[in-house]
Amino acid sequence: MQTLSQFLASHPAGGAPSTSDWGNNNHVGVAPKVYKPHSILCRQDDENDTIFIVKSGWCLLYRELPDGERQILDTPLAGDTIGLRSMSGPRFASLMSITEVAVYEISARVLLENFLADGDLARKITRSLARLNAILAEHLVNIGRRNAICRTAHFLLELDERLTDVGLSTHEEYDCPLTQNELADILGMTPVHVNRTLRELRKADLVSFKSGHVKMFDRRNLIKLSGFEREYLT
Repeated sequence: MQTLSQFLASHPAGGAPSTSDWGNNNHVGVAPKVYKPHSILCRQDDENDTIFIVKSGWCLLYRELPDGERQILDTPLAGDTIGLRSMSGPRFASLMSITEVAVYEISARVLLENFLADGDLARKITRSLARLNAILAEHLVNIGRRNAICRTAHFLLELDERLTDVGLSTHEEYDCPLTQNELADILGMTPVHVNRTLRELRKADLVSFKSGHVKMFDRRNLIKLSGFEREYLT
């Protein structure tokens, strides 16, 4: 079974450490834990004492609101780090699997101790977290300023880039297990609006999203339409 150190040594997303970067950190010898689809890995307001690093599968990171609604903040994918903070306290979001997922679970205290003691480890983790912050900021711009067509196109392009980084997309098509209800909670739209927007994108021969599969017919114009710039993902 692949340990965390072996996984990170070979993983490109977020500036993965080399074997020498991680070789002296015993805590990364942990094996991944597998969760079934629709499992809750951690809940909002739980004590934030465990860090998750995704090995494979799809997750949802979301904030629950008092009225029962939710805002999905991100769809963590392979190599993404969830839950690292500079201090103890409650979690700000819940993490749920939407497919079977394998994650590495590490004590927040142990990882932070190694983070402070090892400059190479700190540099690698900082780069990964900076990438996550950039993704969250772009999602905020999506909801706040882009119209429905642009924000949907932008998000589908982002997924394409992130999945390409881990060998799960060809820059033309990829599998995507998100439902239209989940897309609505990501994009700040209603499911009906998402459905109508996807139909418009398909009618324009730009992209289709059907039966869990995304196919891009005209990636260049999709990028132009949405104003997508991939630099925030590097």
